[in-house]
Amino acid sequence: MKNSIRGILFTFLFGMFTISQAFAIPQSYGRSVSGVQAQQDAREIWESRIVKTKTSRIISVLDERIKDQDVLAKTREKLLTLNVEEIQLVSSLCDRVTESDGTPQADIVFSLVTALIVLS
Repeated sequence: MKNSIRGILFTFLFGMFTISQAFAIPQSYGRSVSGVQAQQDAREIWESRIVKTKTSRIISVLDERIKDQDVLAKTREKLLTLNVEEIQLVSSLCDRVTESDGTPQADIVFSLVTALIVLS
């Protein structure tokens, strides 16, 4: 008799916990303002690291190709006005210039780089 009462009690309690979880109301925990701010700060830091890395690649290619210091200074100033996507595009083109240096392809790609910097 004791075993059957225990079995019934166990089944009842187990059923209550299972059913209560099935009908539980989902709780939406909103992010705190500081959490959202922390994510934005992290994204800005990440983007600034990308920008610094890619800008240094661009400048190294420009230093090799542009001999006029005035033009080089204006180009560096113009790089500061580009957004992240444009810097990534110009950086990938500069990587191609470095890979195929001394070929007509490198000259064409460098022309694209200068056009993107000037026109953006």
